[in-house]
Amino acid sequence: MPELELPCGQTCTAVSVKMYRKYTEIMERNEDGTIEDAVDANMRILSQVFDMPMGRIREMDAEDVLTAAKEIHFLMQDVITQKFLDLNPERPELVEKEKSAFDEYDEENGYNDDDQEERNFWRVCRENVDRVVKLCIRLMKSSYQECMESDIMSLLDYVAFEIKTLKEN
Repeated sequence: MPELELPCGQTCTAVSVKMYRKYTEIMERNEDGTIEDAVDANMRILSQVFDMPMGRIREMDAEDVLTAAKEIHFLMQDVITQKFLDLNPERPELVEKEKSAFDEYDEENGYNDDDQEERNFWRVCRENVDRVVKLCIRLMKSSYQECMESDIMSLLDYVAFEIKTLKEN
């Protein structure tokens, strides 16, 4: 995992399961928000995920906050979330749903066979984190707290190993 230098001089060398889960919670609440909401979410990420005091964040230069947020988003989305996706290399591609001439009629009359509402990406990520924690508890005989404090990258490597060797047992 790349080392993350935060503007307050803090260095992050590992992301715990708890940190990533908190990140997904903040991102889920920020889905489709305004620019002000995005700035607030970035500040909450620095504060709640990386334990920086909010007063200190407000005193920082806006450029430093945005640079730190960009680095955090890269780490969380392009490194860790990608590792989650790599657990299922044969994942089906997303299928685009085509509109039908009868969709409006079906909607009005309650005939929708699409019972599952469109799911929020970050909610799915958080649910996957919870599943990995359950696996950690069962397979590694760890406590919930131990799992939440674990390095998420190492834990995902272990889950990938278990999936790969599942058929061997």
